[in-house]
Amino acid sequence: MKVAIIGASGVTGTELIKEALTRGHEVIGVARTPENIKSADPRIAKRKGDAFDRQSMIDGVAGADAVVTTIGKRDLRDTRYTLNTEGHRNIVEGMRVHNIKRLVPISSLGAAQVKRPGIRRNVYLFLRRKYYGDMHQMENEVLDSGLDVTVVRAPMLHNKEQKKAYEVIEGRNVLPSGTSVSRADLASCVFDELETDQYVHKVISLADFPES
Repeated sequence: MKVAIIGASGVTGTELIKEALTRGHEVIGVARTPENIKSADPRIAKRKGDAFDRQSMIDGVAGADAVVTTIGKRDLRDTRYTLNTEGHRNIVEGMRVHNIKRLVPISSLGAAQVKRPGIRRNVYLFLRRKYYGDMHQMENEVLDSGLDVTVVRAPMLHNKEQKKAYEVIEGRNVLPSGTSVSRADLASCVFDELETDQYVHKVISLADFPES
């Protein structure tokens, strides 16, 4: 399978590339600065692309069998509140141009708009409400696009080793009992889904099993 990874130069994108290559897939790595994609493996085609640039997304996904997106922002001062909706509209258009059906966007548990116990977490959700609202709208739009979509909601991400021991929950308003997961396990979950199509047209969330 040839997989286009949007946001391939980021920390999560790096783990997705590693997982893809480990499983024997080819990668199209799309990033605003493609030279920042760390791997020099010849199975990676590196392409320049910006989620807000329609033509770069059309060109970026050409030749792919499936598309995985990791689009997000970490800075609360970043005012690009339509990043996910506009970016995925461009990606979906590119997929239609090239007749690509399979899409796995990585979203966030925040898009579920479900509160957890504790003040700190809920204050954080309030401060990022526009960002998560945009992400929630993106989820609905891609699920209604007619493509074969699985939305994967991720919690807080860390860089510990892959365990392949995590909880996956299906449902738009359901949260896993854990609150974090490794990027390596997130990548494993994404490629498990691409290879099995278990949750097509559905939203799933994942997290580490909570410590007993």
